Amino acid sequence: MHDPHHQQQQQQASVRDAGSRLDVLENIVAGINGRLNDIVSKLDARSGINWAPIGLLITVLGMFGGMGFTWINMGQTRLESMIAKQEIRSERYVPREDLDTRFHVVAQRRDDLQKLTDDRIARIERDLDGLQKNIVPRGEHEQTWAGQRSRDDGLQRQLDQARKDLSDLNTPRDTIQSLQRRIEDLDQALRSNARR
Repeated sequence: MHDPHHQQQQQQASVRDAGSRLDVLENIVAGINGRLNDIVSKLDARSGINWAPIGLLITVLGMFGGMGFTWINMGQTRLESMIAKQEIRSERYVPREDLDTRFHVVAQRRDDLQKLTDDRIARIERDLDGLQKNIVPRGEHEQTWAGQRSRDDGLQRQLDQARKDLSDLNTPRDTIQSLQRRIEDLDQALRSNARR
C-alpha cells in the first residue's frame, strides 16, 4: 500500500511547499503591512493641524471684528450725542402737562364766553321779536301815507281857497292892519301871562 518512506517524502515535500507558500504569504503580508504603514504615515501627516491658515483666518476675523466694533461704537457715540441734543431742545419746549393745563383753561374760558354769547344772542332775539311785533307792514305804511297825502291835499285846497277868499274880501292894507291887531293882542296876552 503505501510506503512509509514515500509518505514521509510526501510529507516533507508538502512541508516544503507549505514553507515556500508560507514564505510567499509572509512576503505578501509584509508588503501589505508596509503599504498600510505608508498610508498611515500619510494620513498622520495630513491629519496634523496646519496652524498657518488658522492664524491668518483669526487675524482677518479680528480685524473685521475690530472695524465692526469701532463702527458700532462711533454710531453709538453719534446716537448718544443726537439724543443729548434732542434732550436739550426738548427742555426749551413747554411740557405736555402744561399744555394740557393751558388748553383746559382756554377751553373753560371759551365755554364761559360761549355761554355769555349764547345769553346775548337769546336776549337780542327776544328784543328782535318784540320789535317785530311792533313793526307795521309796508302795505299798511303805504295806505297810511296815501291817506295822509289825501288829507294834506285837502287841507292845501282849503288853505288855497281861504287865501283866495281872504284876498278877495280884504285889500292888502286891511290884511296888514288886521295882522297888526292880532300881533298886539298876542303881545298883551303874553304880558298878562308873564305877570301872573
